[in-house]
Amino acid sequence: MFYPGFSAEDKVRIYSVFGGIPYYNRLIDDKKSVKDNIIDLIASSGARLENEVSGYLNAEISKIINANEVFEALARGYSRYSDILSQSHVSSGPTLIDVLDKLIKMEVVEKTTPINDSNNKKKVGYYVSDNLSLFYYRYVFKYLSQLKIMDPEVFYVKYIEKDFDEKYVPHQFEEICKQYLIRQNRAGRIEPVIEKIGKYYYDNPKEHTNGEFDIVTEDEKGYVFYEVKFRKLPVSKSMIEEEIAQVDKSGLECYKYVFFSKSGFENVDIEKLEKIEINALYE
Repeated sequence: MFYPGFSAEDKVRIYSVFGGIPYYNRLIDDKKSVKDNIIDLIASSGARLENEVSGYLNAEISKIINANEVFEALARGYSRYSDILSQSHVSSGPTLIDVLDKLIKMEVVEKTTPINDSNNKKKVGYYVSDNLSLFYYRYVFKYLSQLKIMDPEVFYVKYIEKDFDEKYVPHQFEEICKQYLIRQNRAGRIEPVIEKIGKYYYDNPKEHTNGEFDIVTEDEKGYVFYEVKFRKLPVSKSMIEEEIAQVDKSGLECYKYVFFSKSGFENVDIEKLEKIEINALYE
């Protein structure tokens, strides 16, 4: 099991940066804090993995500046083709398609569609699937000049700490929970077996609402909605009821609702609800 010396929370934090790559895992010191591992390995001048991302991109892609531009847009959360094109300032559509195709073949970017609208090209999304690349382009690449002249602790606090704790890790926790569901499904521990998993697109003209739910599964009984919470306080009944009401309002009909929580749950007893705490992911 990855990182045996860390708590379940810190396993999520460290995995969200280094993923499951064996080489990176061998460099992680579980006697140090998550912050110190990040500083020592990727977020300081001369860090062990400082040139890891740019190194393998240079080896695979001739026009590296285009890859850098695309990665920066993806790392900032732009996932639609048109948004990536406008935010990355890549010279043309065909050039962007070429870069995205190469990154997909390298398995550092993935192309996804909603499970309920898989043939709609307008709903295609592109996401960085390699954790170290995502971290590097979100926090390190655009501040390389500052990294070379600043104290690593000061750099971490100024450019990484707040966003990492409040946005980056909670988002990565969603992917970790999704991978947990896939592992459980492959092992035959989910009944009925999941046949589709991914985002779900909704468009409800009556309520004037549209958008995506990040994790929804489909099986022979119908849809299951998943909500992932990486927060300091336990998940409350009112919070769960609010999320379920939002799902119902969207028009998505689910036969079950599953909530993952870092900090557990208050005393909640709601029909069709399943609760999963963070420690279950590492049992």
